Amino acid sequence: MSLSNRVAIITGGTGNLGRAVVPAFLGAGATVVVPYRTDASINKLREHVGDEGTRLHGQQVDVTDEAAVARLVDAVLAEHGRIDFLLNLVGGYEGGKFLETDLDQWDRLFRLNVRPTLVCTRAVLPHLVAQGSGRVITVGARTALEPPSGSTAYAAAKAAVVSMTQAIAREVRTTGVTVNCVVPSTLDTEENRRSMKGDPSRWVRPEQVAALMLYLCSDAAAAINGAVIPVYGQL
Repeated sequence: MSLSNRVAIITGGTGNLGRAVVPAFLGAGATVVVPYRTDASINKLREHVGDEGTRLHGQQVDVTDEAAVARLVDAVLAEHGRIDFLLNLVGGYEGGKFLETDLDQWDRLFRLNVRPTLVCTRAVLPHLVAQGSGRVITVGARTALEPPSGSTAYAAAKAAVVSMTQAIAREVRTTGVTVNCVVPSTLDTEENRRSMKGDPSRWVRPEQVAALMLYLCSDAAAAINGAVIPVYGQL
């Protein structure tokens, strides 16, 4: 699969999932722009991707800030002339039962999981529609589709991402742009191995999620729009 001469913005590219997704897109030949918060995080990512980092571009951006994201998009267009893919990987988990979760935590989880996807998609989508092609990928969670006890606010935030994805997909269905949501179960990361119980061999490897995202950005996936795709491993 070749994504040569294509440009991807990958939010959350310095995180656990991003450290698999960014190398996958670089390996396919794409130019990758990663918004980041700290110099240490982007430097660690550059070390991780190695020689292919020549096509990795980082910009320090708060992806919850609409004006800052608009400047990022303008800068990418000015430097590279196009944007082909937006991958919204930013997110985070906090547990808590409904009556034990205060409004500050609700606000925090929606700001972390919903707002970056909202802000970044609003900034990039008009350019994809104008060029008549492009892919937007969001990340839900199994918790959104099968809400358990003890993760109410997180489940609601991720459910908002899923619903927003489906609604946007319907709005752009005649434009050549597709919008899809990947829904992983537990990811096999060092952090999850430290903090969670269970058999990691049954979890989903980030590289497996990255492979799906690569496919969704390929020409072969042009007919897939508005999909909510579970990636549950053996769970």
